[in-house]
Amino acid sequence: MNNNIQLERNSIESIPRSPVSSAAPHVPRPRTDWRGRRLAWGLTLLSAALFAQPSPAAPGEWDFTNSLNAGRQEHTATLLPNGMVLAAGGDGSGGSLVGSELYDPSTGLWSTTGSLTGRRKEHTATLLPNGMVLAAGGYDSLTSMSVATAELYNPATGTWSTTGSLQEALSLHTATLLKNGKVLVAAGVHAGSAVATAELYDPATGTWATTGSLNAARVGHTATLLPDGKVLVAGGANLFGALASAELYDPDTGAWTFIGNLSVARSGPKATLLQNGKVLVAGGFNTGYLASAELYDPATGTWATTGSLNIARAGHTATLLPDGKVLLAGGISTQGYLASAELYDPATGTWSVTGSLNQYRDNHTATLLPDGTVLAAGGGHGGPALASAELYGSPVALPTNIQGRGAFDNQGNQVTFQFHATQSDDTYLGNFAFCDAAADVCTKRGRVQSLTITGNSANFSGYVQLNGRPVTFNATVTDNGTGGTMDTISISLANGYSASGTVTIGDLRIY
Repeated sequence: MNNNIQLERNSIESIPRSPVSSAAPHVPRPRTDWRGRRLAWGLTLLSAALFAQPSPAAPGEWDFTNSLNAGRQEHTATLLPNGMVLAAGGDGSGGSLVGSELYDPSTGLWSTTGSLTGRRKEHTATLLPNGMVLAAGGYDSLTSMSVATAELYNPATGTWSTTGSLQEALSLHTATLLKNGKVLVAAGVHAGSAVATAELYDPATGTWATTGSLNAARVGHTATLLPDGKVLVAGGANLFGALASAELYDPDTGAWTFIGNLSVARSGPKATLLQNGKVLVAGGFNTGYLASAELYDPATGTWATTGSLNIARAGHTATLLPDGKVLLAGGISTQGYLASAELYDPATGTWSVTGSLNQYRDNHTATLLPDGTVLAAGGGHGGPALASAELYGSPVALPTNIQGRGAFDNQGNQVTFQFHATQSDDTYLGNFAFCDAAADVCTKRGRVQSLTITGNSANFSGYVQLNGRPVTFNATVTDNGTGGTMDTISISLANGYSASGTVTIGDLRIY
């Protein structure tokens, strides 16, 4: 691509939005195994003991959850204080969207909520200290113009209301919640060109005020709030091409200061504040897609290269996981749209391949949920915007795994049963699969969302993929402690299927 970048709508070449080839190749998914020990039981039981042991390091997996009500890309996703995720706006069928919806992790379902007051994609959404969400700027594809309007979402009422407008219509900008509660909007596209302007939103007054301008106009940059309250802006592009420059915003003075350059000029990378206080900047685009990554150290004000990605990419997401690693997923490369994902380990400075997404996607969102899983939603893949969504679960410590066969008396069918659980106080519970071939009922890629242990009985529920669609399930296992004929199991699915039966020999323990 040409370094002489023309900043016009749909031709900001430094922020790739379409693959080199429209046909994305298959990306093989790493094999994953059940972790811990296995128990097999049936009409004759081979083993009656079940053990829990620390989980070895193994790739995580992505499981489909329920789809959005509307396909969307270039939207925003915001984790609300109540644990739900608000997806708003974006680009969908017919252009920029006004619709927004909520994802409930407890049910895996999306529900529509109040519509935005105006169409917008390429906007920002910021959770304010008062629990409301500020949506600012963006682009209206029906008018082919960036917008200056801003609005607030109230989770208590499920409605959007207008607030003060930006001083300047912007899209593809960044928004950062400062420690003083104000929101810093920096750079982006105005009237088809990259700008260096910056503004502050004050929730107390609902108004915007200009603050010091950046030293360089840029779009496709990153913005990261540092532990000391300053904001690091890095990379991006302008009329002269991809940028290596980086600068710091000081809220106390309202001034921007150049700091050391990135080792590689890059547009569209992702930046993540690590638990050690350093900032990881990974991927992006220059004259080609980038696999390089680097670290900014606020203590020294310097950049240093770190391990390179396994696949060069832009348009991906980057999520800091509870264990301190960074999950990078999807995006676009010379291969086309990507489903691959990888993990960065700050302790070693290296990237390792993890489970691939089930769907190629870029310009999607990734949200860390309270239970430690990551929700990837929407995005693009060369056709209509995606409505699908999926969850990533990291490897689990101390799992218990059950796998077995039995005869369900009221059905007379041979079945297989599989259950994976953790300690009852763990946030991540496990996976589930079930198959009754005679009844033509086979589920896959299930996720346990609740686990209740009462005495010698365990009830667990969640959702599974059945014939390509998610349905809820409920299962109960009872262990009478005798290893005899009274250990029972029952299962029901939301489509009306149910079965129950008796394990003739066995000793079931859930840790």
